[in-house]
Amino acid sequence: MMGSDSTAAERLGAWTAASTLADAPEDARRIAVRCLVDLFAVGIAGGAHDVSAMARNLIFAEHGNGHASVFGSNRRATASGAALANGTAAHVFDFDDTCYAGVTHGTAVIGPAVLAVAEQIEASGDTLLAGFIAGSECAYVLGKATGNAPWFNGWWGTTIYGAIGAAAGAARVLGLGATQTTSAIALAAFGVGGNLAGLGTDAKPLTCGLAAADGVRAALLAAAGATGPAGIFEDGRGFAKLFNDGVFDASQLDQMGRVYSLIEPGIFIKPYPSCTATHAALEAMSILMETHNLGPDDIARVTCFVPKMVDVSLIYNRPESPQQAQFSMPYTVGCMLAHGSFGVTHLTGNTPDSDATAQAMCKVTMVRDDELTAQSFDEKIGPECARVLIETIDGATHEHFNSVAIGAPSKPMSDKALDDKFRSLAAHGGLDDADPLLGRIRSIDTLSNARDLMPQETATRETRP
Repeated sequence: MMGSDSTAAERLGAWTAASTLADAPEDARRIAVRCLVDLFAVGIAGGAHDVSAMARNLIFAEHGNGHASVFGSNRRATASGAALANGTAAHVFDFDDTCYAGVTHGTAVIGPAVLAVAEQIEASGDTLLAGFIAGSECAYVLGKATGNAPWFNGWWGTTIYGAIGAAAGAARVLGLGATQTTSAIALAAFGVGGNLAGLGTDAKPLTCGLAAADGVRAALLAAAGATGPAGIFEDGRGFAKLFNDGVFDASQLDQMGRVYSLIEPGIFIKPYPSCTATHAALEAMSILMETHNLGPDDIARVTCFVPKMVDVSLIYNRPESPQQAQFSMPYTVGCMLAHGSFGVTHLTGNTPDSDATAQAMCKVTMVRDDELTAQSFDEKIGPECARVLIETIDGATHEHFNSVAIGAPSKPMSDKALDDKFRSLAAHGGLDDADPLLGRIRSIDTLSNARDLMPQETATRETRP
């Protein structure tokens, strides 16, 4: 047990190295498996994206062959190469899960890292799962320690916390001791960065992949004897100072092993391939249209009243690319208005995807609401809530407030819905018979060899831009 004078990195390293799958409560293990189901769903679908193909071409040119599977290919790559490609594929549709601890897309960074290392060294499935849980807890406890202020200042939690979690998780899979795991965490923390200016561009998924690869490299370097600054979080020139004006609530680390972040605050598994800031409004729009039997020709105007977090995230009122469309309230709600749905098929080719969507977008307006902002900051309502007001052609008005959408920790997606998402996205990525893979993921802790999770003969077909 580390003493009270231990640094945050040393405490994280000691906890990670000592953690076992049996230590994690049943709910944490169950949620972790759900995260991995979702990772493979979004990763396989994302493998068909041209940005993912760019990442694959890069890693096969620079990293060569290895033993780690790659979404969108039947080839295998080195651990860091596969982590880069798979982190990109997992995030390219912005359909992967998120956690409000640091506002972090943790699974898309940590999952590819631990999967690649586990496959590379032929670790067991329960070791892979233990690494994923440990990496996730490290990433999210750091998000708790700094709060969401870094996000509001423009830092992207997926990279500044996710890469560190990836390093911790990879170190756990490698079986590193406390000192080496501390070095892996410190090495990763030393190099993190990434800001919200990349929203709606190729930089966002690619940097997610780069963060996963950085986590793998940090763990491998630590295994080889490399060291990092153990005081990286407290140092006056270090992590807390640069990202959060020196604010770092180290007491959050006291809760590790007691309060699992996978459970509290929990994980948001998305029903829509867009920023979570769109989800409450999308669901509210769907409810209003169904409840009042409204079609696109019945609706004259839609106003989405939202808190600051939503307004800051959704910066594209008239998107010019599929990536920008994922951060656009008019586009996503416009798709719901025009088609009664919003999915990956609305994010291929040119944007907007049809004349109907273009016309519907013109009816949608987003307005920052000060009262919703204040209530969300006080945690009385969801941080990405929405109040949707529809005005019909005949002059009627219909309104619905939605604090959180289905998929949020307090309103979880069912296992059946998650499995349906998996099958649909796997088919989109070229894997028509997805059930055998789904079964292996759901029983991952029984696998003796992580390479059996995604055997080459069942890998998705090669997809090129």
